[in-house]
Amino acid sequence: MMILELLDMTNEPIAETRERQGIRLTAREMRARQREQRRAEDALMEIAWSRLC
Repeated sequence: MMILELLDMTNEPIAETRERQGIRLTAREMRARQREQRRAEDALMEIAWSRLC
């Protein structure tokens, strides 16, 4: 549960900044950001699992 809360905290500032600036992302940029976010989530989950084992 803590990991999901951490992910939510890291995503909020990015979303707020994007809304404030009114940035329109191209499809390529959006996919790149999604890949980056998935990699970060995977890394956090890897850390969590390694601490459980």
